[in-house]
Amino acid sequence: MADIAVLSSLIQAIIYKTKMDGISKGTWRKIDLYEVLQERNEKNVEGRTICSVSVSQGVVNQIEYLGRSFAAKQTSHYNVVKYGDIVYTKSPTGDFPYGIIKRSDIREDVAVSPLYGVYIPANDSMGVILHFYFMQPCNAFNYLHPLIQKGAKNTINTSNGRFLENSVPLPVSESEANTIAVMLKSIQAKIEIEKKLLQLYAKEKEYLLHQMFI
Repeated sequence: MADIAVLSSLIQAIIYKTKMDGISKGTWRKIDLYEVLQERNEKNVEGRTICSVSVSQGVVNQIEYLGRSFAAKQTSHYNVVKYGDIVYTKSPTGDFPYGIIKRSDIREDVAVSPLYGVYIPANDSMGVILHFYFMQPCNAFNYLHPLIQKGAKNTINTSNGRFLENSVPLPVSESEANTIAVMLKSIQAKIEIEKKLLQLYAKEKEYLLHQMFI
């Protein structure tokens, strides 16, 4: 089996190398996020499944991932998330003191807390690149730090529009962005396969040990 940690490191190496090579060649430039992301202002009037955002799993079904729903009784004011949207949590989490930024891999429309910002990428490849770029804690910190004011009890005070007012290095060419996105998604797919194999091996081991002591 491939090493999951090695594959994860490969993703970050690709982001770093393509960024540095692109900057030196002029094929990447700093782009304000409002140029490539647009806020999705769609409310949960149709009662979509409520999701949260996890550092390790991205956008996840609350009940499946957390065991129960933490949503309010009335969720019509929650924000709708569609496949490929970028979601910003505005919640301090571990190595991400200003919150986490994830792309939704859920194919159906879902909903998240109104405290989350939801954004439509200019194209899917740009959304993929941003997702993997912001997986690195230092990238998320450097982007969010100038935009955030922390209030009492470590709360994050920033508007959804304010989130778009900083820049990150991104490929100028759509064809280059597509190539990078395909490569990153293929590695991530390999990681997911390896994780499932590990779960199966763990279950098999548990079953065999149980049979030995019957």
